[in-house]
Amino acid sequence: MEVKRLAPSDHLFAVEVIRALKSPDGYPIPSEDHLRHFLSRPANILIAAGDGGIPVGYVVAYLLDRVAGSRGMVLFYEISVAESHRRRGVGTKMIAELKSICRAHGVAKMWVQTNRSNTAATRLYSLTGAQPPEEADEVTFTYFWDSLMNPDPAA
Repeated sequence: MEVKRLAPSDHLFAVEVIRALKSPDGYPIPSEDHLRHFLSRPANILIAAGDGGIPVGYVVAYLLDRVAGSRGMVLFYEISVAESHRRRGVGTKMIAELKSICRAHGVAKMWVQTNRSNTAATRLYSLTGAQPPEEADEVTFTYFWDSLMNPDPAA
């Protein structure tokens, strides 16, 4: 099992990762050029797990600068592990790689969102050192395209 952060030169494997793990859910496969560009930006993190060259997992995360300090943060955006490789340590290994990247960048904190009902995710995050909020007061608001394009929220 190989787990690594993909570089721009790994863009073809990135296409295979997306095709194998996101496309079955109807997600469009990005072009090779798009993934090469995505991987060339230092703030974008795509970690992939392969088993004999076959993609079996990925993590997407983003390094973020903070206005109030020199130590950045990481938004751990998503994780996916092929059903055939779940509960075999793939997610744990990819999160360990992400934590290693965080240490190398002196990151102050990393966060990931999920639903409490997603027991597999909450178990994985807890086992890898994440701490849930003490109170369930967090709310996620989403600005979709229509609201972004409307400069007057009262309209």
